[in-house]
Amino acid sequence: MGINHRGEHKRKKSGGKSVLHRKKRNNRSGSQMAATKIGDTKVVEKRARGGNKKYKALRLSEGTFLLKSSDTVKPSKIIEVMYHPTNNDYVRTNTITKSSVVKISSDNFSEEISSLNVEDPKLKESFEKGYLYAVITSRPGQVGKAEGEILQGRQLEFYTALFKKNKV
Repeated sequence: MGINHRGEHKRKKSGGKSVLHRKKRNNRSGSQMAATKIGDTKVVEKRARGGNKKYKALRLSEGTFLLKSSDTVKPSKIIEVMYHPTNNDYVRTNTITKSSVVKISSDNFSEEISSLNVEDPKLKESFEKGYLYAVITSRPGQVGKAEGEILQGRQLEFYTALFKKNKV
């Protein structure tokens, strides 16, 4: 049985089964999730409604990330998934989706972080260890690439506390 977005299988408000009043239609069909993993980049082109194209990233090794305080965007290597608000299995299997928190390499951001006027001890501490934390803001399973923002300030404190809590 395929994935669909029909909604006709749901029950009525009264709890009774709804009567099917139309056949299955191809325009109501769905597709498997991409479940983007960390690895050598592999992106598949899929046909979408109206002849448009979607790009399903099956594996990604790097993404482009924004450092808000210096307003710079640079590519960086993705190391691992640290936290996901939806499902802990995504952390265990290193699945990248929108809103997942990832550990990235800090190599490309050395000039920007060293020239920051803002004192952010947690950011500088993680930078000295060779990595930074970022949140994925794009949808890799539909866009075919990972884009995100590097965590700073209160956001970084919030998520580092979650990492410690999940390790215990």
